[in-house]
Amino acid sequence: MARAARHGRERLLGWRGERAACRVLRARGYRLLGRNVRTPCGEVDLLAEHAGLLVLVEVKATARAGAAPPLHALRDRQRRRLEAAGRWLCAQPALRRRGFRLDLVAVAFGKGAPVVSIRPDAL
Repeated sequence: MARAARHGRERLLGWRGERAACRVLRARGYRLLGRNVRTPCGEVDLLAEHAGLLVLVEVKATARAGAAPPLHALRDRQRRRLEAAGRWLCAQPALRRRGFRLDLVAVAFGKGAPVVSIRPDAL
């Protein structure tokens, strides 16, 4: 498969995963503040507020039918980047004095509705 086509399909899968994650998070009481939030430390898939905390949400999606949702641990490099982004965001005037946490959301697409799993406080 051509690299550009594979990259385009991966981007579409990521976009669909974020949409599914947004629906489930809203239903669970999260207030979404932004998608694909760019910081000097890197991009955050979803930014939300829940239980008085700022929540950085990393979304992992798979298109394999019957596959378990990819709720594996984050790689150390990703974890450090997201921790740095959380500290940077909390230092911003509009978000100052708020704690933050990282939630991992796994979305598995297959036959029927997507399977969405949330792992709160994944740091």
